[in-house]
Amino acid sequence: MINTGRSISRFIYKLIRFIDDRFICKFILKLRKYIPAFERFIKYVEYSRGLYRYPNKMIGRNVIINPVNQKTDVLVFAAHPDDDVLGLGTTLYRHGLNGDKINVVFVTNGTAGAGESWYRKTNISNKRANLRYKEAIQALSQINIAEENIYCLGFPDGGSQRYLETISTDISMLLQNLNPQLVYVHCIEGGHIDHDITSFVVKSICNKIGYTNVFEYAEYNHTQPIGTRDIKFLPSSSNSSEEIIINITEEERNLKRKMLAFHHSQGVEKYYIQGEAIRKANITRSELELYEHCQISKRGLSSIIKRFYNSMSI
Repeated sequence: MINTGRSISRFIYKLIRFIDDRFICKFILKLRKYIPAFERFIKYVEYSRGLYRYPNKMIGRNVIINPVNQKTDVLVFAAHPDDDVLGLGTTLYRHGLNGDKINVVFVTNGTAGAGESWYRKTNISNKRANLRYKEAIQALSQINIAEENIYCLGFPDGGSQRYLETISTDISMLLQNLNPQLVYVHCIEGGHIDHDITSFVVKSICNKIGYTNVFEYAEYNHTQPIGTRDIKFLPSSSNSSEEIIINITEEERNLKRKMLAFHHSQGVEKYYIQGEAIRKANITRSELELYEHCQISKRGLSSIIKRFYNSMSI
């Protein structure tokens, strides 16, 4: 049965290499909406191709914890390299001015671009992951965050929903080893699936271990496109915490632009005008927030969340 499954996976992989990327992306999105089990099939293809065999064979993975880093003031979780700057660039700059020790964790490897890495040539995905990581290092160096303080878990860009169990293992380990005083993570707002999944897992883990000093940051969503100057949180029945709007000076905006310019593969420098907003996260309501905002269908979410809770024994 296993050999047959692998043969089917290889056949489909060879087939889709001859189909236009845009067509495949649209086709996959339709399947995901109506057939939750299709995500499990993609995960099987990824495993069969040797792309995401946790923990040692993950594209772009870098999770070597320096003993010096095992005590940190601020721990940032971002879905992709550049999310940290877009959503928190000025905020992190100010933390640095206060002498806070900052660690940044990217959950995915940033390889998606026009499509996911599961049907691309592996060497192309590896090159793209390495480029995204180097860009992040250069950008964060502008606010004195060293390479040894920057991690990448290496999960597939656009496919984090297939790996909640192992993402949670990594996040639990990082929280335990880095012992942060403060955690920042995306809010759940439906702007990107990876943003929402990252937020859900981080807040669920923090809720389980009783860690409460979690703040979330706004980035973009269907009502506020990327680059929105006066960005705010979406109205939510799950969180009534006070919004903290970051008043960014001209000097800080120029610094943000300089940081974003290093992410040249993404062309995000033009979004330096984007504002920043943070608030205390409600870590007990993340499941409801996911159902309220996430782009994944409720049927698909139900299956994903059930497997996640079973693995966590929550």
